[in-house]
This record gives sequence, C-alpha cells and structure tokens, in this order.
Amino acid sequence: MENKKIPRKYGVLYGIAAALFLVVSIAGIYQYQKAQRLALAVENQYVHAFTEVADYMRDVEVLLEKTTLVSDPGQLAVLSSEVYRQASGAKANLALLPVAELNLSGTSKFLSHAGDYTAYLASKVLDSGEVTEEEYKNLEALADYGNQVNAHLEKLQDKLYSQSLSIHTARSLVAHAEEEEEQSFSAGMEEAEKVFQDYPSLIYDGPFSEHLETTEPVMIKDELRITQEEALKRAKEFFGDWRSRSLEPEDEGKGRIDTYNFTTGNKGREISISVTKQGGRILYFLDNRDVSEENISMDEAIHYANEFLSVHGFGGMESSYYDRENGIATINFAAVQDGVILYSDLVKVKVALDNGEILGMEAGGYMMSHTKRELPATRLSAEEATGRINKRLSVDHVRLALIPLESRREVLCYECRGTYKERDFLIYVNAETGKEEKILMLVHSENGILTV
Repeated sequence: MENKKIPRKYGVLYGIAAALFLVVSIAGIYQYQKAQRLALAVENQYVHAFTEVADYMRDVEVLLEKTTLVSDPGQLAVLSSEVYRQASGAKANLALLPVAELNLSGTSKFLSHAGDYTAYLASKVLDSGEVTEEEYKNLEALADYGNQVNAHLEKLQDKLYSQSLSIHTARSLVAHAEEEEEQSFSAGMEEAEKVFQDYPSLIYDGPFSEHLETTEPVMIKDELRITQEEALKRAKEFFGDWRSRSLEPEDEGKGRIDTYNFTTGNKGREISISVTKQGGRILYFLDNRDVSEENISMDEAIHYANEFLSVHGFGGMESSYYDRENGIATINFAAVQDGVILYSDLVKVKVALDNGEILGMEAGGYMMSHTKRELPATRLSAEEATGRINKRLSVDHVRLALIPLESRREVLCYECRGTYKERDFLIYVNAETGKEEKILMLVHSENGILTV
C-alpha cells in the first residue's frame, strides 16, 4: 500500500497548532497556580487573624480569673488596663475575619464589657471604694463566659491547624472538600456566638519567665575582657568531649552582653556556644540533637540539670517551672540566697528525656542580675501576708521570694500559693508594705507547668 506524505504546509500548520496548544496550556497552568497561591495567601491572612482572636480571648479569660482574687487597688488597675488591651486586640482581629454575614454582637459585647467593667471597678477601688460580693460574681460570670467561648475557638483552631477546615469559603485547602465543610468555619463561629444567647446586661457607672532587665550585666561588669582564642579554649573546656574538636568561630554577638560565638556540625548535629567577652563565661549553648523517645522522668531530668549547674559554677539553684516538647525538657532554675528565691537570677537548662544528656543552657538572666543581695527585713509575718489576700484563695504554701517589677525594681515578697476553683495561683505580697504586687496563674498540662 502506498504511503501518502502529508503536505509540507499542513505539517507547518500542525506544528503551529501544537505550539499554540502548549502555550495556552502553560498559561492556563500558570494562572491556576497563581490563583492557588493567592487563595493560600488569603487563607493564611485569615488564619493569622483568627489565631490572634483566639490568643487574645484566652488572655482575657485568664485576666478575668485573676481579677476575682485581687484586693489591692494598684493591682486591680494593672489588670484592668491589660484586660482592656487584650479585649481591644481581639475585637480588632475579629473584624478582619470573613464573617460579615454573621451576627457576632454577643462576642463583641462581651469583649467591650470585659474591658469597661474591670476599668470601672479599678476606678472605684482607687477612689477608696470596695468591690462588692455582687461585683465579684459579675467578674466570675464574665470569666465563665470567656471559658465557654474559648472552648469553641480551640476546636476551630485545632481543625485549622490540621487543615481539615478552611476559613476562605471560596476554596478549600483540602482536596475535594464538600461545600458544607467549606462553610463549617462560619458554623463554628455561630456556635461560639450562641454562648452569649443568655448574656446578661451589666450595670456599672493584667513566676517570672524573663529576667530583670538592667543596663549592664551585674555579674560580670567588673571582670576582664578576654580574646577570641581564650574564649575558644573555655568553650572547649566547657564541653570536654567530641563536641569541642571542630568548633569554628562565627559572627560575634553584640547586645546587652557581648559574646564570641562558635559552632560545629560534627556527627550531623548542629551545635552552637556563646562565651562572654567580659569574664569569659558560658552564656548560651544549644545542641540540636533529635530525641525520639522518653525514658526518664521529669524528676530525673531535674536531677541531671541540677548536677550540670553545680559542675559549671551555678550553685545554690532551685528548679521552678518547666516545659516539655519533642522529647526535651526545658527547666527554669532560680538562684536562692538565705532561703529566699531570686526570680531575676534565672538559668534555663534543656535536658534530653531519652538519656538525660544536657542539650542546652541559657544564662542571660543570671548574668544580668546575679549578685549577693542586701535583703530587707520583713515587717510582716507569713500569717499577716496571707491575711491580706483574697479569702477566695485557699493557700497551701508560703515562702519568701525576691521578684522583679515592671519598674526594674526588685521587691521582697511572700509568695502565697493556693487554689481557687480547681486552678492554682501565686499571689505576691510585699513583705515590707503588705501591698499585693502580682498575681500569676499556674497552667498545668501534659507538657509542663507554666505561669501566665
């Protein structure tokens, strides 16, 4: 059978058509990818705004819980100001969410009342008034509403983080998602709003994870400066094992404490260490080793951390709070002088929970603040201090603590630890004046104990 050749002009046309088809296809793919990127960017903006709403709402609830225990006028004024700030932040981010079709007036009204009511009480108490039992009940009611709405917001947040839910209703981040799933964020916000269906009308006319910041590091301010070579020698002595063999200089650190920095990537582990230029002390180190299992308890981890601190010149330390994540415990230690815990003088230690190896240390707070204190005499007894705090708190432990204030001044206080409505609180009463200086809530979780 005779093969017929396609005329040349038709071959050219086929080629042009194929090229056009390719160009159109590429353009279509590009536009599709561009649209997907835009949708993802919009989704990320919405998720960020919602995360801010959830965070602010949690803070509002915690602050309201604290106000139910406050009795000092100055402390109430501080908490009131913080409630107002956090509530305003929640309202501002709520307005950024694509829920214009929903009526969230209850949520908005709650946030306004939380700020306004605490401000009213602060003004009243500062004018020599007292918070009545009914007003305390109003504060408790506000805190309960906050707790209820936060339970709904946390469920929504979990779905967003697992990407089983999208805020941007035009597209879902989950392939082949049904329309009902795309709309479930609005449904979730409606459920949260239902908390305020019976919301009443109110009638009415904010321990220490950061160290005390000072202008210079008290501990090393009078010590001699060292060279980079001497700093490298001290870093190697600090490790005393294979980690010291291939340390290389990095950019020098400049800030409140100037440092020489060194790194090594031996055995596939990125390790960094900082040595102070003044005094040649180890300020920081981090060993980025993966920890895949947990074989030791937190008590054992604290024991290993305590031994490490003692060996490296941080004697007389006491563990306070800790966090546990990815098989690593981060434990806060504070210095102790004459039985008084010094919360400004902090050292954080990272312990691997598979074998107790020390994987990190940060001693900035300790070096900024540590020195022998001239502690003032107490003018109140422990019993008198506990008698000054709100009777709602069931106190089970009292001790002396030196705490930093926002003014950068340290005050000697009685740390009164107790429970209220099955939650743990710390109230600090000035041991000289009897003033209530600070209220903290202890948050217990499977990952640790923190303060807010």
